[in-house]
Amino acid sequence: MLNIAGEGAAFRRDLFYETAMSMAVHPAIAEKDFWVCVLLDFLFNHCKWGKNFAFKGGTSLSKAFGLINRFSEDIDLVLDWQVLGYTRDEPLHERSITQQALLCQEANLRTAQFLADELAPALRLELPLHVAVPFEIIPWKEDILIRYPKAFSLNAIQPEVRLEIGPMASWLPNASEKIYPYAAEHFPGAFKKTFTVIRTISAERTFWEKATILHQEAHRNSKKQVPPRYSRHYYDLYRMTQSSVAKRALERLDLLEKVVAFKQRFYRSPWASYETARPGSFCLLPSEYHREELQVDYRKMQAMLFGDIPTFEAIERGLADFEKRINAL
Repeated sequence: MLNIAGEGAAFRRDLFYETAMSMAVHPAIAEKDFWVCVLLDFLFNHCKWGKNFAFKGGTSLSKAFGLINRFSEDIDLVLDWQVLGYTRDEPLHERSITQQALLCQEANLRTAQFLADELAPALRLELPLHVAVPFEIIPWKEDILIRYPKAFSLNAIQPEVRLEIGPMASWLPNASEKIYPYAAEHFPGAFKKTFTVIRTISAERTFWEKATILHQEAHRNSKKQVPPRYSRHYYDLYRMTQSSVAKRALERLDLLEKVVAFKQRFYRSPWASYETARPGSFCLLPSEYHREELQVDYRKMQAMLFGDIPTFEAIERGLADFEKRINAL
């Protein structure tokens, strides 16, 4: 990948354009996907904290497992909380609700300080040594924005990659997975190396992470607005239910229990009803008063989808069927 990053801007522009034409997507998507993969390669294989990261979330479902045809512009990383000064088990100690909330607030502050004072300066210093293009590195709370020189413009695609990095997520289970840019999949001959290897949270764990988000949303109060872009979780889980990952996830109810326990500890919500996120009472469908809101949100994200794009109604039908499968266990 790095040989492509070192090529001239005109060469990259032509490569991204031809890749996009092969995929029937906008060239800005192929372009940004390439920089996402380059940054993943740098963070895990050329950065001093590479062993302290794990790749997770929707982008991992697309890039590591090929389970969804959704372009995600964020890199979601777990940060080993030992980097922030905690011992291996310290955040897992029993605490009162108030003490737990204070721990999470403190961890967020430590994360923001680590990103601003250590990781961002290291990126500014070391990234140009590996990738000969001008990046702009901007710490923003618990994120880092990395702006790259764009060749294509699309309203839905900002020429920046957001690193969402946080310690309050589980590392297990994980494995090393190969990540290929779209450009390398379509034009492998242009690359000296077509892939990078990244420590990635298992698809089965992410399945239950997504499923418990939908369960939470099913219990959202009618007066509480659904966060923007949340329809992506419905699309992602639907696509996973159509794959072999669903069967493997159903065989790992221990993972579901661990996901629920982690969320009850670190993401406590009085209305999420995590205690009912189990076979017999699991909910995947949105409540009727938020359904239209999610439909509108799904229409807005169409530019980020490619391939066979299901309607929101098809997603609901598929999730309804899978909800029955979970609750029949």
